[in-house]
Amino acid sequence: MRIIRLCIGSNDGENIAHTHMGDTECFYIYDLFDSAETKFVEKRTNIARDMGHAKVEKMKAIIQLLRDTDIFVAKQKSPNFVKIAKGTKYQPVVVKAEKISDVLIVLDRSFQEIYRYITRRRAGEVFNTIPEFR
Repeated sequence: MRIIRLCIGSNDGENIAHTHMGDTECFYIYDLFDSAETKFVEKRTNIARDMGHAKVEKMKAIIQLLRDTDIFVAKQKSPNFVKIAKGTKYQPVVVKAEKISDVLIVLDRSFQEIYRYITRRRAGEVFNTIPEFR
């Protein structure tokens, strides 16, 4: 069984935030399975929210908090998403959906493609691709 652990930034737990992921109140962690199943894991408070926008220190604090995830999901690309793609093992993904439930459906439909990106990153490859799904 293949699993993708993902993080979605949200201020209310129901909708993906319209702002950059790092500016959200909380991170909602889910496991997405290749069997089309999703499982809510936990909610984590964003302790780096008030750090300066697009700062490397903020990015590092968020990565530390989310170190057990594979992908970071947001509604828009941020400067730190670009840095994360170019220099870390994490795969940033942009999803143009409103509700977290819809985001999970979109990601499930794209499971194979996302898993290929994760597999490459787990093997040590670093690249600047940030896929966008609708």
